[in-house]
Amino acid sequence: MKRLLFAGLLGVITSLGLRAGEPTTMWPYLFDDFMEASIYSKSGNKGEAKVNIHLLRNDLHYLNGSQIYCPDNQNDIGRVVFADSTEFVRCENFFIEVLGETPQAILGRRTTGDFDRLLQGTGAYGTSSSTSAVDNLSSLQLGGIANLNYDMIRVERENGQTLPVSTRLCFIVGGEIVNANKKTVSKLLPESNRKEFDVFLKANKIKWSKVDHLQKVLGYISPLLGK
Repeated sequence: MKRLLFAGLLGVITSLGLRAGEPTTMWPYLFDDFMEASIYSKSGNKGEAKVNIHLLRNDLHYLNGSQIYCPDNQNDIGRVVFADSTEFVRCENFFIEVLGETPQAILGRRTTGDFDRLLQGTGAYGTSSSTSAVDNLSSLQLGGIANLNYDMIRVERENGQTLPVSTRLCFIVGGEIVNANKKTVSKLLPESNRKEFDVFLKANKIKWSKVDHLQKVLGYISPLLGK
């Protein structure tokens, strides 16, 4: 595969497009189109490219002319910043959208394609509920994998099956993804601070499914991490 992400591709930054409301198997991407972004490697290099996040393995794809490329150095990517300041960080083979950040932790949103539910729900080509969906994706035509022609998959995007999407809120602490729930987050804190953490959660009526509530949790736990 060509490696152009960090080769200094220059372009005019355009406004961030709308997130795709309904990805399909012919357009299994997080966003409605490829968009200009700044890509920062973990070693500090910076590149510019039109990119999108493919929902099969949560990889970054980029355009070169009318061809789609998938770099083989995904885990060398540290951060992707779009024109409207939306940011994604790479962690544990996922691109996590940054919803809040402190020096100690990141609050994020992980979005993936639910290919298991897609195949089980349709009974596609006799696949069973116990069979790994990813291993059986040869039963489906996926845009951005075998067909790497951007113009073609844009035209055919509506011909695919609707792709279910799984979205989870999480924290990134010490380079690891931590599920956003009371039990898991509480274990990150010193034992001496856990009762006070319970008091904080009750006093603020924290709901773990709400981003603004988890931003409060991020602010509370950050000074306690690493103590």
